[in-house]
Amino acid sequence: MINSNTSFGKLNSIIVGRELEISKRIADFTFQHFYGENLTHAVYDRLEHGGQEYYVNHELLLKRNEQLDNLAATFEKLGVKVYRPERLGEVVTIKTPDYKTELSSASNVRDVSLVYRDYIIETPTYVRNRFFENTLLYNVYNKLFDGGRGGKWIRSPHNKLVEEAMDLSEWNSKRDYENFDRSKYTMAIDGAQFLRIGKDVIVNVNSYNHFLGLEWVKSFFPESNFHTVNVADNHIDGVLVCLKPGTFLVNPKYRNIKDFLPEKFKNWECLFPDDYKAEPVIESGKTDIDIQLASTRGMDINIVNIDEKNVLVSESASNVIELLDKHGFIPHPVRLENCEIFGGGIHCSTLDTHRDDEYIDYTK
Repeated sequence: MINSNTSFGKLNSIIVGRELEISKRIADFTFQHFYGENLTHAVYDRLEHGGQEYYVNHELLLKRNEQLDNLAATFEKLGVKVYRPERLGEVVTIKTPDYKTELSSASNVRDVSLVYRDYIIETPTYVRNRFFENTLLYNVYNKLFDGGRGGKWIRSPHNKLVEEAMDLSEWNSKRDYENFDRSKYTMAIDGAQFLRIGKDVIVNVNSYNHFLGLEWVKSFFPESNFHTVNVADNHIDGVLVCLKPGTFLVNPKYRNIKDFLPEKFKNWECLFPDDYKAEPVIESGKTDIDIQLASTRGMDINIVNIDEKNVLVSESASNVIELLDKHGFIPHPVRLENCEIFGGGIHCSTLDTHRDDEYIDYTK
């Protein structure tokens, strides 16, 4: 059964990802553009002169998957039904009319699927090696869909991930979404760019590809109100989280978040963790190019609500744990390390498929 209108309703079932069990990682132009804000000049130089790939320490992979298994067990202990994708332990080559790459695993399952209302929507990915990533989740989706009795399951049209069809300008560049050549660009948007609050959905949009992807998603929900913001290079869940009606958890780098919020949410309380934690120095040997795909501050607020009171949070995010406790929430610390290297925290690594919540306007 598929049903999820918010990020805070009582959680009944969830998917927990599995990390790729192969050290080699593909880093083509789509990867480099998508993670551009977090890649150093040294990494760019290595990729430009050393080929479009890098390697993750195998012991780190084993540890990550062990911690994802423990995360799944934590959800189960809290009474949540857990689904898992298939494992990917060997190279699977992808070849399209435009490019050749290697399949990624369903690790950050929040990214390339959106669960909203009774829909599973496979969103049009921005990164080539994620094009068929959701096939590793079809074992789960078949159960949830239940021949059409469990909800609706939609896959996006195949998008054309070639340079001339991608908006490669800086994410915070000014764009004219009213007047641009729609035929030039392919749609591309991730599920993790959508923050669902009942009938309202806040969506991070900062490219023509995102805009076209949003227009496609909106077509399935004519009764919903989609509000666009531009607060990050891609995903919104490292910037803004809705803990419950009336309360946001916000990345401390965005003290001016209310300048970006839709008018109807400007009176909601914004909780900012203490901003004392420095950005991590990536330890040598974890990857062969010391790569970082996400920021610590973003991973600190990358939490998952069990309900409006209980919250799963990284045990290393002591500033967030203290803040949640102070404001009446019950934090449940879990260990999920090296989130910066794997590009995903607790929220990224999960996809809620059923919550007891309502499709209403939570600002009224």
